Amino acid sequence: LPGNPPAVTSSLASLRTVTDRLPFLRGKSPATLGLLLLGVLVLGLYFYFSRPAAEVYRVRHGTAIAAVYGTVRIEWTYSIGVRAQNTGYIQLKDIAPGQSSIGLHVRKDQVLATIVDETTARSMSQAKIDLAAAVAKQRVGPPSTTLLDSARTSLQRTIQLNDLNPGAVAPAQLEQSRNDVKRLEDAVKGEQILLDQTVETCRQNLANLQDKMGRSEIKSPIDGVLTAIANADGELVNEGNTVFTIAQGSTYVSGQVNEEDVGRVAEKLKAKIRLYSFPNTDLLGTVSSILPYPDPATQRYTVILSLDAPPPNLMAGMTGEMNIIIGQRENALLVPTQAIVNGHVFVVTSGGTVSPRAVHVGFRSMETSEVLDGVQEGDRVIVADQDLFHPGDHVRPLEINTETKSN
Repeated sequence: LPGNPPAVTSSLASLRTVTDRLPFLRGKSPATLGLLLLGVLVLGLYFYFSRPAAEVYRVRHGTAIAAVYGTVRIEWTYSIGVRAQNTGYIQLKDIAPGQSSIGLHVRKDQVLATIVDETTARSMSQAKIDLAAAVAKQRVGPPSTTLLDSARTSLQRTIQLNDLNPGAVAPAQLEQSRNDVKRLEDAVKGEQILLDQTVETCRQNLANLQDKMGRSEIKSPIDGVLTAIANADGELVNEGNTVFTIAQGSTYVSGQVNEEDVGRVAEKLKAKIRLYSFPNTDLLGTVSSILPYPDPATQRYTVILSLDAPPPNLMAGMTGEMNIIIGQRENALLVPTQAIVNGHVFVVTSGGTVSPRAVHVGFRSMETSEVLDGVQEGDRVIVADQDLFHPGDHVRPLEINTETKSN
C-alpha cells in the first residue's frame, strides 16, 4: 500500500513473525501469504455455514406457570332453526346460495325465502271456483222452493173451493195437500241449511289455502347471524324441513380438557387463550362453569369460559388452545415447552455440537416449562426439528427472539 500505514506495517511484521516460525512459509511474499490466509478464512466460513442451522433458545429465569392444557372453540350463545311450513320449491330472497351468505346479519321478520307451492296454488284456484258456484246456488235458493210454491198455491185453491162449496173436497185430500206443503217446507229448510253449510265450507277451505300460501314466506324469527343454509335456490323442500339456522350475535368459549385434568379445574380460575385466527394475540378468560359429564365420543370434559376483553371480530367456529392457570412460581428456570422431547432437551455447546440432556420438569404450560435440573441459565436448547439432530452433530445455532418465546 502507498506509504505503508503503521497498522499495515504492524500487521505485516506479525505475519512475518508467523512465517518465520513455519519453515514452508519462509520467503513467501506478503501478497502470497495474504491470499493463503484469505483462502483459509473462506474455507473456514464455508465449513461453518455448511453446518445445518438449529433454532436455539437461551435458558433463562422467569415465572413458571402450572396450567391445565385444553382446546377451545368459539360457539354461538343461542341459535334457532327456521323450518318450511309447506312443501314446494324454494326461492331465496337477497341471499346467495351456499357458504357465501354464512355470517350475513339478518333482521327479525326479514323475508329470507319463498316456497313456490304449485299444488296449493292450484287448490286455491279451484277453491275460489267452488266458492263462487256455492254462492250462486245459495242465491238461487233451495231446489224444492218451486215445488213448495206450487204446493202452497194448490192448497190455497183447495181451501177456497172447500169454503165455497163445503164437502166438494174430501177431507183426506185436504189433509194430503197440507202434508205436502209441510213436507216441502221441511225439505226447503234442509236444502237451505245444506247450501249455507256448503258456502261456509268453501269459504273456510279457501281461507285455509290462502293462509298456507301466506306462510310460504320464510321469515327470520330473530335479529341475528345466518349460520347455515340447507337448500339451494330452486330445490324442493318438504313441510317441516329446517331451511335456515340463525344465531344471536353473542358468543362464548367452549373448552375441552382431558379426564385426568378436569379435577384440577375450578370456577373463576384465569385462563390464557390463543386462537388460531389471532396467532400473535393472547386472550385472557375466566372459567364460568364445568359440565359434570364428559363428551360421549371423546371422554373429554367441557369447560365454559368468558373472555375478559373479546376482540371485535370474534366469530363462532374459531378454534385454538388454552392454559387454565392453576399455580405459578417466580425465579424458575424456563425453557420453551416444545424444546422438551421425551424428557430430554438438545443443548448446543459452545463448540457448536449437539448434546442431549435429561431434564426434570416442574410447572408446565403450552408455551414454557420449568426445568428443575439438567440445564443451566444461558444454555442454548434446540426448539424445533429435534428429530433432525443427533448427539455430536455440528450445527450452526440461530438464536430466536427470547421476548417472543417468553410471552
